[in-house]
Amino acid sequence: MSYWVVWMIRAYLRRAWRVGRTYYLVTLITLLAVMVFVIAQFVFIIITVNPENIHGVKMPIEEAVAFTRVLMLIILIGMTSLMVSLLSATIVLGTIQADIQNGVFEVLFGNGVSDRDLIKALYIVGLSSFVVFYLLAEALMIIPLYIVIPKILSTLMVATLLAPFGVGLFTTGLSVLIGLSKPKYFKISTGIGSTKNLAFTMVSLPGLIILFSIMIPIITTATSATSYPAALLRVLNVELIIVSIVMAVLSVIIAFKTPVNRVGLIMRGEEP
Repeated sequence: MSYWVVWMIRAYLRRAWRVGRTYYLVTLITLLAVMVFVIAQFVFIIITVNPENIHGVKMPIEEAVAFTRVLMLIILIGMTSLMVSLLSATIVLGTIQADIQNGVFEVLFGNGVSDRDLIKALYIVGLSSFVVFYLLAEALMIIPLYIVIPKILSTLMVATLLAPFGVGLFTTGLSVLIGLSKPKYFKISTGIGSTKNLAFTMVSLPGLIILFSIMIPIITTATSATSYPAALLRVLNVELIIVSIVMAVLSVIIAFKTPVNRVGLIMRGEEP
């Protein structure tokens, strides 16, 4: 497909986003504000932690301070991965849902746009927004920590860079997959007279699973350890790196395997 067709798709997507559902824009602004606040709060805690404000950690003072900093940074990596991925998903899902509601897909398909070029255009939208959120989050984390406590940051630098990147890529791909193949998931009846955006809930799960898989062993260890649990923290660091790489690879596979439900997209999710 020639360049002008891709440009046309992006123009439709931009228009659809402008006239799309308001709650996606509200969600985007809220998530962005929450991400900035949470990262700033955690970074402040990591930098200012001292023996006087450490409670419940049964270790020598120096080990307790180092452990608390590493612990908080690992949790922050998980939370940042979740928030960056949700921001990217909000852009992708908001674009697709606005397209559905405004009949954009009917126009695109009527002009001969292929499934491949539609997927490509959505990836351009999703990944370009993801890069902005990712770089913002990384800058908020890395710059102050590198200036104040570079030794602590260096032990988790790879995970700090890769985890939000891998999770964000995967969630972007998952958003395109669910949005284009299951448009009915944007509006699911709950049985009590209301509806639920199941699509957004589904793309939130990978980040949530990673966050809780990090926090549970750390919280358990923090309340019982009597010495610096370096081995456990190294394992968590390696797990974060492995999971992020796997998710990044899966996002590429999803990009080539995404089916497009043309009937559902044209009929606004109300399939026969």
